[in-house]
Amino acid sequence: MHDFFHAGPPALRLNAWTGHETAPTPLEPGPLVEWLRRQPTEQRAYQADRVPGRVETWDWRSPQVGWGLVLPDDDSLQPARRATADDAPPAIQRLVAARGAAPVLRWRASDSGIGQLVRYGSDGRAWDLALVSETGIAPWQLPQFLLICAPPDRIPWTFQYAANLGRCVGRLWLQGQALEHYVDALISDWAGSACNPQTPLVWSVDHGQPDITWLMDRAISRKLAEAWRTDPDQDFAGATALWGADATQEQLIAALARTQPGLVVTTSHGMTGPMGDAQQMAAQLGVPVDVSRKVLDLTALCEQWQPDGAIWYAHACCSAGSDTVSAYDGLFSRGSEVGSILAGVAAGCGASIAPLPQRLLGAKRPLRAFIGHVEPTFDWTLRDPHTGQPLTHSLRGALYGKLFEDGQRRPIGWAMAPVFGEVGTLLFEWKRAAAAIDAERPRSLAKALYYQIAALDRQHTVILGDPTAALPQIKPGLP
Repeated sequence: MHDFFHAGPPALRLNAWTGHETAPTPLEPGPLVEWLRRQPTEQRAYQADRVPGRVETWDWRSPQVGWGLVLPDDDSLQPARRATADDAPPAIQRLVAARGAAPVLRWRASDSGIGQLVRYGSDGRAWDLALVSETGIAPWQLPQFLLICAPPDRIPWTFQYAANLGRCVGRLWLQGQALEHYVDALISDWAGSACNPQTPLVWSVDHGQPDITWLMDRAISRKLAEAWRTDPDQDFAGATALWGADATQEQLIAALARTQPGLVVTTSHGMTGPMGDAQQMAAQLGVPVDVSRKVLDLTALCEQWQPDGAIWYAHACCSAGSDTVSAYDGLFSRGSEVGSILAGVAAGCGASIAPLPQRLLGAKRPLRAFIGHVEPTFDWTLRDPHTGQPLTHSLRGALYGKLFEDGQRRPIGWAMAPVFGEVGTLLFEWKRAAAAIDAERPRSLAKALYYQIAALDRQHTVILGDPTAALPQIKPGLP
């Protein structure tokens, strides 16, 4: 075990794939200190459980909890129109109507980079809302569940990252028939869905130590598979695990079609190349790479399997999308391979949503929700570098226990809250370590780096699709 807290920072490994092995990249102390110092200090964790009385925080239908739509603000519209979703696609207007004329919130850019939410009234009044505003659906309140209806170049990922710390947030950006498919399924709560919550599937690529896929396999995939296997009620006896030589795209597609899992979990490298072809890079950004180092064929996947109400968690670089500038810009030298990958993805793909979730959420029988990363995951974020213990217990708890807490079906946004809740603790520890850098206290640089990238890893996890989506309830005694 690397003596992390007594030596300088080791090289970092990431779960990106460009068509060849990416060597671990050592960090230089000078750029590392500058990167740590320029990280925003105003980030904070919000207390999500602010709903008064005995109302359950997962009950989005309650006016004390609420669901709201977030649209870009538009100065060309009169305030009364901005109080409605009239400028949104017809399918989104139907969704708002179906949810009892739910609140429509408008996002405006601000100096903070996070933005400002505004609630307009039909009488022309306006309320500026903060992410720590009182929870509910009254004009001066902010709903607990928020659906962003905009691409990340209109409403940035930074807003979703910040809102995730205290709200249950999803993002949906589909067009045409794809959007109609998703909204129709959402309004009907996936009526007639064939997905089976009792047959979850895990597909785990492992290229062996020291590749990061080996760590993802042990820290995420096998932990979840073990939880399903040892479930005291044997509710997940029909689970499928594909790893080792079985983690091929052919076996994944065949198993999806055969078992119709309610929950799909994949861990692998995510495609981030070719660097010299921006169009092809965007077309396969973040798509899982199998054990044979082949990129998952999205056409074959969609021809042979309909998601039909499943939820997919993909732990891979850029599995959810990319941004115009990586949050890790400056951490690695531009001449390093990792630095070149981060800069190349940002330049080639910009602020975008990855193709895999777009195809699945817009399918004829669509996915309920997709959870993935906008940035890469590094090996340090998966286990404590000092003790070697996996740091994925909150993710396992979310995908195993929280989705069916107390034997009931729970919204995916609510189930993922513990993952985002870790950000506050990690940022607190980071601020303490960062403050010690100037005091030249021993090991402060390494500690600050660890806590910072671990916090960013949780923040860069996002939900695509509506955060109220919940898998069908488990039926005791069924396989």
